[in-house]
Amino acid sequence: MNTNDLIPTIAKIKKPAKSRYMKPDSVKQLEEDYFDWKYRDSSIPKHCRFKTSFRDDTANSLAKCIDAWSKVNNAFYQRQNSQGQYDSHLGCWRKSGTTKGIADVQVTYNGKVYNFEIKIGKDRQSDIQRDVEAKIKAAGGHYAIVKCYDDFLNEINNH
Repeated sequence: MNTNDLIPTIAKIKKPAKSRYMKPDSVKQLEEDYFDWKYRDSSIPKHCRFKTSFRDDTANSLAKCIDAWSKVNNAFYQRQNSQGQYDSHLGCWRKSGTTKGIADVQVTYNGKVYNFEIKIGKDRQSDIQRDVEAKIKAAGGHYAIVKCYDDFLNEINNH
């Protein structure tokens, strides 16, 4: 008897390849604007300057794009964290003091406060997030769901 016969074989499941990320022109423009803003009063020689790269295909990378835009345009940016914290001493999760369902990002620009919920791919709003959206809009606030950097720019420029 062969020992290889005793080991079960597992068929490999081949996932379909993801389509290649194509950086939008708006993100390329953000990279240029951020580079100019970052080194606006710098004495660092041009050949020694580091160019920051941005993407908008994940929630974290889109939040970084919004943060960079806020710095360049002298806006106030705040990333909201409503997730609890794991306490290793207690061995459990501690509840966050933040309001449940609050938007991921808040930007204050030209005297207006914008609340943005970042949703990438198949990510969808929860019922609690829909309730918070309704409350913010009922109070006269601005709330939008952004799936890419262009969505963010459209919301800022059109409201």
